[in-house]
Amino acid sequence: MIRLCLPRVTCMSRFSRPSASALGRFLNLGGTGARIAGNLLVQRITPGKARIDWAPIGALLGDTLGQMKGPVLKLGQQASQWQDVLPPPVSAALSRLQNQVPSLPFASLESHLQRRYDGRLYELFDTIEAQPAAAASLGQVHRARDQQGRALIMKIQYPGIRAICDADLRQLRRLMPLGRLFGTPSARLESVYRELQRGIDQELDYDAERQNLECFRQHFADWPGVHIPFAATELCRPGVLVLEERPGRSMNEVEQASAEIRQRLAEALCDWLAEQAFGLGQLHADPHPGNLAWTETGELVVYDFGSVVPLPERLLRAYVQIFDALRGPSSEALEAGFQALGGRQPGSAPPHSLYRRIHLLLHPLLQPGAQWDFRGASLHQQLIELSPLLMSALGSLQPASGTLLVNRTLEGHYWNLYRLGACLPVADLLANHIEQWRAGLQTNKPG
Repeated sequence: MIRLCLPRVTCMSRFSRPSASALGRFLNLGGTGARIAGNLLVQRITPGKARIDWAPIGALLGDTLGQMKGPVLKLGQQASQWQDVLPPPVSAALSRLQNQVPSLPFASLESHLQRRYDGRLYELFDTIEAQPAAAASLGQVHRARDQQGRALIMKIQYPGIRAICDADLRQLRRLMPLGRLFGTPSARLESVYRELQRGIDQELDYDAERQNLECFRQHFADWPGVHIPFAATELCRPGVLVLEERPGRSMNEVEQASAEIRQRLAEALCDWLAEQAFGLGQLHADPHPGNLAWTETGELVVYDFGSVVPLPERLLRAYVQIFDALRGPSSEALEAGFQALGGRQPGSAPPHSLYRRIHLLLHPLLQPGAQWDFRGASLHQQLIELSPLLMSALGSLQPASGTLLVNRTLEGHYWNLYRLGACLPVADLLANHIEQWRAGLQTNKPG
């Protein structure tokens, strides 16, 4: 008989199953937007009010996204990483979506699990904790032990989540034509949509996630400072992924670690990312802090391999070409890199003013021996200052096919390194991996 451990008291609220109705989800988001706009208007016209109180707005936004689940929640989790960009109360409210998402009561999942395990759930698991260890955009996690006593976690998809994702994607598709206002061709908008759709489809495929995890575990089996849990394959079912429990503290709490531990984690994270790209040719593409943990000895624990993006040679060559151009003496070399990446609209004039500003910003950070101080450099603030120049160049630029998830991942890890307070020789680390990658290409080149 399965033993359900008594729920622990937490601040995590419970919710009923979210609506999968496209209209209902659209109205929910629209209503929240109207309430936020109304709140801001009232505050701005209130006599004697010197500044905006963002706390109620952050609370409303966090609660709405948490209840809705699906892709809109994932967008909120991603936005929470924009430290020093969003007002602090809003950023704090969205940050809570990393580990305080409202959960579905286990009683609502038990019959679903019984069907998945053909009525043998009680025979295969000795204990399952009723209180979820975590809840996320597409599912939630429960600690468990099997009949052999192994400490496991069960990652369980929310029933009906596929319909919820389909509803959100339909709304997104309706909104995408607005991108034409910025001069983006319809074909490119369609490619962006397809890439987003593929990402969601991938995250809903737990069998593919298990295969991704096993691929990464094999490649990084002897990698120092990085731990990846194994999958209990015999216990996995459609929509249920059972993994080894690998304890660690959330990356959201990493500021509590010593400077020495944070530096060790930053070095491990940066080296692991470079090896993914230039050694494995794949990228773990869901970098929010809830998927990364750390140990008191400075080891990195990586969870959730539901989003993995391949990095073909063509794409890597283009990124390396841009890296070399940024290290070189002239910003004009960036044009060939953006052309190779597919980020330029055919027949348009090169945005050399933007290239010069980007080169001026990044060139010093990418020189041999340069230490990149992720907090001290405040790169994100300087990039915000480029927004008017970027907007004026939108007629020349276009979304490069295959780069959406890659760029999102790099942005997410920028904020992870910012959170760690990292100071790293990024250029030297990348150059070493690129040199090995190029040597491998020469070795494997047909005679």
